[in-house]
Amino acid sequence: MGLSSIGSISQHITESLSVPTGISGNMIEIVDMARQHVANYTGVDIGSNSINVIYQPAIVNIAKADTIDFMNAQEDLGNLSIDDLSVGGGQSKDSAQAYRQMAENYLQSLGRTFTYKKTLL
Repeated sequence: MGLSSIGSISQHITESLSVPTGISGNMIEIVDMARQHVANYTGVDIGSNSINVIYQPAIVNIAKADTIDFMNAQEDLGNLSIDDLSVGGGQSKDSAQAYRQMAENYLQSLGRTFTYKKTLL
């Protein structure tokens, strides 16, 4: 599969989201943190290479959401808020939330690994 390493995932996200240069230098770290998040959630050891196909969608979507959040933090979106009225740049925040929700759905479908131990007294 083409997205089987954190390097290929970071390149895919950089190209698909048109990530600015200031953030693209951090893409490996962003994707690696997403990989570790999925590994912690599932209880499965997921390496940075040869990532199993079942974990790739969750990792990609978490990394996309984090990347969009970083892009929003770096850019002046021209937001104007007065009391309950808000004008401007909310669309990027909505898309980050959509990717985060997709990732959460993938994680829930993967399930978690639990280890039970019995202690004899």
